[in-house]
Amino acid sequence: SNDGIKHFSRKATDRKTFDLTADEAKRAICQQHGEVKHIAQVRLNRRDLGIVWTDPWSVVLTDAVKSGSNELEISVVNTWVNRLIGDAALPKEKRITMTNIALQSGKRTIQDYQGFASEDPLMRSGLLGPVRLEFQP
Repeated sequence: SNDGIKHFSRKATDRKTFDLTADEAKRAICQQHGEVKHIAQVRLNRRDLGIVWTDPWSVVLTDAVKSGSNELEISVVNTWVNRLIGDAALPKEKRITMTNIALQSGKRTIQDYQGFASEDPLMRSGLLGPVRLEFQP
């Protein structure tokens, strides 16, 4: 993983513009996300299409898609577990989070429910699967 972002914990937004023909726009029915950890808000052409947080990881596009240029915006919010694991390796004065959750450097000696250690495994986070459009025949 990228050291610059592996402990990132906030909202990240990705925007993509794509073009559809008139025929494709009529047949576009949903957008698949693969998998999201943990919550994604989806907008298409500035229209809110809802929140995705569980299988089947998709939203219906029918009322928002158009022929020509379309702007897709996906904002993903993850938990702060990876940030806490990263902070556990830092001296208290350099930590990004302020919490009463126990953080310890090195290997875990505390119980799972008591906090985090810097050598704990990171959680999968973000938009994990390919984003694709599905069309009806």
